[in-house]
Order: sequence, then C-alpha cells, then structure tokens
Amino acid sequence: MSPTGGLYTSRYLWFVTKKVIDVMWFIFFSVYKVEVDSGVESVQLPCKTLVHLPKDLRLEWTDRDNRKVHVYQNGSEQPKEQNQVYEDRTEMKKDLLRPGDLSLTLKYPTDRDRGSYICTIYSREGNILMKKQVELQVKVLKVEVDSGVESVQLPFKTTDHLPEDVRVEWMDSDNRIVHVYQNSSDRPEEQNQVYRDRTEMKKDLLRPGDLSLTLKYPTDGDRGKYTCRVYSTEGNFMRGKTVLLKVKGQNHLFVFGCLSLVVCL
Repeated sequence: MSPTGGLYTSRYLWFVTKKVIDVMWFIFFSVYKVEVDSGVESVQLPCKTLVHLPKDLRLEWTDRDNRKVHVYQNGSEQPKEQNQVYEDRTEMKKDLLRPGDLSLTLKYPTDRDRGSYICTIYSREGNILMKKQVELQVKVLKVEVDSGVESVQLPFKTTDHLPEDVRVEWMDSDNRIVHVYQNSSDRPEEQNQVYRDRTEMKKDLLRPGDLSLTLKYPTDGDRGKYTCRVYSTEGNFMRGKTVLLKVKGQNHLFVFGCLSLVVCL
C-alpha cells in the first residue's frame, strides 16, 4: 500500500531579516501527515520550498525525541551526527538545493518510528530560515484467529536480498524473545520458555525473503503486538515489521451456586 498524506494544519508564519541586507526569509511552519504500512521498504517525509537556499546552510531532520535523523551541511551529508537508530536508513537527494526538495526518505519504517519529524534549515549564523513538521503514522497489520486453532502465521516478507549473517528477532509486546534466527539456523536457547517448541520459520528464509513466523496453538494469553527486526552483524537495524495478533476466545458460562448454612441454636 502506498503512503498517504496531506497538509492538515498550519501553525504560524513569520519573517526574518538576514543581517543588515534587506532580504526577507519566508519561514512557514506547517504540519504534514503521512501514513504508511509497517514493513514497507521506505516512506518519504516531504519538505519542499520555492525559496532560494544558500549553499552554506545547515539542514537537520530530527524526531520526536530530538534525536538527529539526518544532517546536511556545507554541501554534504554528516553521518557522524546521525543517531545510530537511523544509521543507513535515511536518504536525501544529492543536489537538494537546486530543486528545493529537502524531503527525507526513511527506509523500513516500523511501529517505533511513528511520531513527529521536523525539518529545520539554519543559516551560517545559526538563524532558523525554515521549519516544517511531518507527522508519521505507521499502521500495524492485524491478524485475527480463533483460540484453539493449530497455528497462526505472523507475516513478514521482503523483496530485498538479505546477507547470510543477519540476525532475525521476533519479540512480543512484553519484550520477550519469541524466536531468533542467526547464522543460517534457529537459536532456541535464546527463546523465552513461553514460546518453547511453539514457533517455526522457513528453513531457508533468506532466499525467498520470507521472515514470517508460525506460532503454534495460540491462546488468549498470546494476544498483542509482535515485532520482527533484522540486524546486520555489526548490530545495525536493517528492517522490521510489527503485527498485532488478536485471539478470539470462547465464551464460557460459569454457574455459581449459593450454599446456605442454617445454624440452629
């Protein structure tokens, strides 16, 4: 499903005079909403301007926790300033000043990536020239199953080629390890005992790009969010997906009897 979005609010508008020169910078703080499915390959956070931008500007994309998502300064990207959560996951146009397109591409968005992202442009002196906000919503896939069925599949497929030395982790909403695959084999010793002998993945899961997890004998206690994350050998996040599992239980009728005790004095 392709991402959807739209401008839904504008907060304020003001002008800034650049030093003594009679040049007015047009600064428009707007909020743009983008919605995307968890597990897609990428999503674009839009930020465009028709105003001519100086070559010595500094551009920062930050997230809701004020972590640096992407930094561009003096005509080049600054990966050393980037938070490790976003390492190798962001991309901007090479010559972004010419078209005025400051949009950011975020690769493999997950449920954890939802929230506000702010694009801020600074002058050489550190003055804010432009500021735009994007609200990212990452929709979680819902899987519903009846309690008592033999198994349920939590789907996650990718078209990209994955190296053989990746680490694949499935975690539940309580941050317990559901299943681990590393170095071309399962790692049952890392698995939480609640899921022991209850999970299964494809034997050669890297070749077809199918990282789906089969959970056997799901019960009401298994409901909640399950997140699959893929890491490189260096421990860098590569991609991920969150699935919400709903287990429909059976209705039971409990009849309680009242026992009356008569004490005769």
